[in-house]
Amino acid sequence: MLKASEDKTFPGAIVASLASPWGQAISAGDPANTYFGSYREVFGRDLYEAWTGLVADGDIATARAATLFLLQHQQLPDGSLPRNSLVNGRTAPDSFNTQLDETAYPILMAQQLGLTDATLYANHIRPAANFLVAHGPSFGSERWEEQGGYSPSTIAAEIAGLVAAASLARSNGDPASAAVWLGVADDWQRSIKGWTVTTNGPLSAHPYFIRLSKTGDPNAAIAYGVGNGGPTLDQRSVIDAGFLELVRLGELPANDPDVLRSLPVVDATIRSQTANGPGWHRYNGDGYGDSAVDGQPWAPSGKGTGHVWPALSAERGEQHLALGNAAGAAALLNTMGAFASGVGLIPEQDWAGTPVAPSPFGTDPTTASIGFTSGSAAGSASPLTWSAASFVRLAGDLAARRNVVQPAVTRARYVSHTQGTTTLTVTGPADQSSVTGSPVAVTGSTAAGNRVYVSATNTDANSVTTLASATVGSSGAFTINVPVTGGTSVINVVAVSPSGGTAHATRTVVFDFVPGTVVLDVTDPNGDDNGPGNYAYPTNSAFQPGAYDIGQFQVIDSGSEVILRLKTRDLTPTFGSPLGAQLVDVYVHDPAATTTSTAASSTTRNFTIAAPFAWSRLIQVQGFGQRYVDASGATLGTVTISANSISRYITVHVPKASLGTPGPGWGFTVVLAGQDGFSSDQARGFQPTPGDFQFGVCATASADPHCTVNPGTVPKAVDVITGPGVLQSDELDYTLHSPVVLSGVTIP
Repeated sequence: MLKASEDKTFPGAIVASLASPWGQAISAGDPANTYFGSYREVFGRDLYEAWTGLVADGDIATARAATLFLLQHQQLPDGSLPRNSLVNGRTAPDSFNTQLDETAYPILMAQQLGLTDATLYANHIRPAANFLVAHGPSFGSERWEEQGGYSPSTIAAEIAGLVAAASLARSNGDPASAAVWLGVADDWQRSIKGWTVTTNGPLSAHPYFIRLSKTGDPNAAIAYGVGNGGPTLDQRSVIDAGFLELVRLGELPANDPDVLRSLPVVDATIRSQTANGPGWHRYNGDGYGDSAVDGQPWAPSGKGTGHVWPALSAERGEQHLALGNAAGAAALLNTMGAFASGVGLIPEQDWAGTPVAPSPFGTDPTTASIGFTSGSAAGSASPLTWSAASFVRLAGDLAARRNVVQPAVTRARYVSHTQGTTTLTVTGPADQSSVTGSPVAVTGSTAAGNRVYVSATNTDANSVTTLASATVGSSGAFTINVPVTGGTSVINVVAVSPSGGTAHATRTVVFDFVPGTVVLDVTDPNGDDNGPGNYAYPTNSAFQPGAYDIGQFQVIDSGSEVILRLKTRDLTPTFGSPLGAQLVDVYVHDPAATTTSTAASSTTRNFTIAAPFAWSRLIQVQGFGQRYVDASGATLGTVTISANSISRYITVHVPKASLGTPGPGWGFTVVLAGQDGFSSDQARGFQPTPGDFQFGVCATASADPHCTVNPGTVPKAVDVITGPGVLQSDELDYTLHSPVVLSGVTIP
């Protein structure tokens, strides 16, 4: 099954399944469904699982091909790997999110196969490891692809990947990178329980692992919707068995007290007995599967009931074996075989509920049951490569009486002995701060004689990383200068004692350097984010004070591009985007243009542009899209948008070839409003007083004429850049001007 799932043109491209889940319910003739839910793509996590089966079976050649496929064909320029790719390595159209375990696994695979090639290390291993230390431990979604947070299974993979990377670094004469990666891995290994073991959860009087903690505090009363039509639950009540990855990957012993205390919670919460034996669900409340009530397929509704996953039986079997219970592991291997729908065809899910009959012939396939019985395949993918691989791996484990793919480097570091610690205090730079140049002085103290390593990874420039180190003198104080480049850099500081003990601290800084010539630089008053003076923010906590308050606007000529920069008083990421709250309009006036417009981006914005600033180009940016058009409405291409919550700059790169070269007499009318993807004009609307997600024309009800107008007629402009002698309170006052006409600022 594993070999059959390998593409015949691209060696190592093993797909997640030869099947497409719920294919009977999805129209193959609809172009929008070309990639809908397809498992006939390469998912890094699933390919790692396939790799474990190949290694357990002794097929090292295919295991090597799989490793090189991920690193040489699928890996992205910043060192990360996409969720999934086509078999040629190109990121799949249905890919989303970054999943850190998928970045870590290829490193581990390479190290365990002894792939120490210098080019592979420099071009693929090192960028992947630097991406991990710059983004972990919590970034993107966990292995079930539905939630972000501090996940035991994801962090287990990150730790293993970093320890493996350090081994490869030493083989390539790079001890400084090795020291940083090991120090970070040690810190995360020591911290994992503090992030993911609750001591006040309702499911046991003893501490236990939870599926994930949203903020790193597993005792916090934080609720989240589990997805797929499932319930909203307190994070302390959501259980999966992902913590067993900490044992399987050699980071905790199998008899760790918190692991052992968590197993009864797992069994009480997500274990089900089927006609073919016990099985485990992904987590409680899972809705990814055919409805347990009537057998309706999960697709296309996106709702249903999750069933037991045979792959999880293998994970529990390996835990049995690690505790010396070979008979229990063998029983689960037999159950997995019984779960199959044919020889080797072990599905993604098996039915765990009461039988459901097939629907009559002619029933709408989007709602029809295909018929289910206890312990037999459910309606998702069958076979699943992950399931087949875990069956092979467990069989290999039983034959060898040990976990045959457990990384030796992690077991030696964390299980065979206790990794030592040392002291470290970092006094500068401040976390989440701006720096004015390079290098950055990293200051602090540690034990005399320790060596301190500092790495700076630019997350805006494909994980480019610089390193510096020094041995600390008798005072214990240190100052280490590390070069940084323009953008956001994550600085990892690791102290290593002569005996090998480690300590780790992290700082994030921004060097907001934009090369080029500044041709326009204007400021805007603080606190005028209220339109004509009476607007009020929506009341939902997502809308941070200052999110719509312009502080500065710049136009920079960088040669081939024109760079526009807008600074706000607050740029807290909102709705999953660093630019999720704001909608920025820049109307560009070119005095040489022959075709211009004074219209706003939409008539429902309720303002126009002054004739002296009639525009030939409109650039509209937000966190979920963009618009770049000429005065006739023709699209001119795309712009590059970035936003930084530390510097609070929204930066837009515009090709000079389509915009022109700004010079004296060029004008810019800048409007900041709220973004709303559900609004036809993309601008957040108004109501008489603020609502949860609507601006208020006034903060409270009033007889003031400003407050009694139709909210649909006020200008959707919360803050604007005004020229000399122009007051925003007058320019936006819709009781004085009908229509409201906006001017701009001019390059002198």
